[in-house]
Amino acid sequence: MITQSALNLVMTVRPGHEAPLRALLDRLHEDPDGNAVLPFARLAGVHFARLVLLPEAHRRGGRRYPPQLVLTTNVDGDLDAHLDELVAVGGEGLRELLSHCRDFPDDASEAQVRAYLADHRQRVGAFYVNTLGRSLAQISLEARLHEALQRHLDAGDWQDSTPATVRRALIRFVGERDDLREALTPAPGPDRWRWLGGWLLLGAIALAGLVVAVLLLPLTLLALLLLRLHEMANAPHNRRPRDTHIRRLEADEDRGVHNQLSAVGHIQAGPFRRLVLHIALWLLQLAASRVFYRGKLAEIDTIHFARWVIIDEGRRVYFFSNFDGSPESYQDDFIERVAFGLNLVFSNGEGWPRSRWLLFGGASDEQAFKAYYRDHQVPTAVWYRAPALAGLTAVNLANNAAIRAGLSGSMSEAQCRAWLQRF
Repeated sequence: MITQSALNLVMTVRPGHEAPLRALLDRLHEDPDGNAVLPFARLAGVHFARLVLLPEAHRRGGRRYPPQLVLTTNVDGDLDAHLDELVAVGGEGLRELLSHCRDFPDDASEAQVRAYLADHRQRVGAFYVNTLGRSLAQISLEARLHEALQRHLDAGDWQDSTPATVRRALIRFVGERDDLREALTPAPGPDRWRWLGGWLLLGAIALAGLVVAVLLLPLTLLALLLLRLHEMANAPHNRRPRDTHIRRLEADEDRGVHNQLSAVGHIQAGPFRRLVLHIALWLLQLAASRVFYRGKLAEIDTIHFARWVIIDEGRRVYFFSNFDGSPESYQDDFIERVAFGLNLVFSNGEGWPRSRWLLFGGASDEQAFKAYYRDHQVPTAVWYRAPALAGLTAVNLANNAAIRAGLSGSMSEAQCRAWLQRF
């Protein structure tokens, strides 16, 4: 089974280079697929990719964060091989891009470019994949399969045929097509017991945590007291984003069925909140990789990929996601279904809407949450989605996969009828 990986590269921009870098990114923005600098479409197995220029930021106490260039990809397979291909495909264009970043060597050789990128890789805090193991090649095959079968059904006369007869005819049709025959073999995927094992593991962790909390009751009470004090001390930002900022974000949204989100924020000061965030992301990663890998994050089935990455020596975190539908519906899904999950992670950030006991309040305050969402969002300078994904939502991908799965194994008449209703 091919697994999906998350590449995260974060590079500080050279002083005085922000303006020419923005101009270069504007060129890439016009043609993410085939531009002369970094043509993402030539990189094998990349589902989504983006370049984000994090603007200069300041924090109370005088700390300054210089502008940073972030390059991320969602890719099938091994990251080391992906980095090698990135360097080879990027060539001189990639060198031009990186020349605006601090410490990038002049006249860098291919080996030096590779080493520079490797040195600026950031570990993912948590990474959500809609369906583990569903490669770009599989997506392409199953989309072509659905289209071909639909045309074959539309062209035939099936009025007197039973559902089982129609299914057998479709299986024969696929078997006669060299370009589709592979679909008769079930798609590789995670072990069928992975989901159950994931729930058992999370249950064991919860039980162990409860036992430790009872055994160390004084420390537990102290931790709860510290949490509550931090929650009361974290003043919500409650600021409305500027209209110019919102218009800039909206200019790159709703261009098809997919949308993207890039956001960055400060983690609350002090070791306590950092520890809570690391534990929350660890649990989120465990849940995403062991339980929520079959098309839904809790009850939300519109997210293709999402990632949380801690940067700047543990002081800031960025969140990137690729999803279906409008940003408004995306926000509403979280508010209505998993507000507690947002609070678990994002309440560790400065200015989050007032939360209680880590899970309550916060994102449940709709207007405050939506203002915070927009205020911390940054423009995605360059966003790429693979051509194979054009027009296909996560629900479409799941339906295509189910159509392929229906070509294998035995089915009752009722099951055949339900399967044909997918067309």
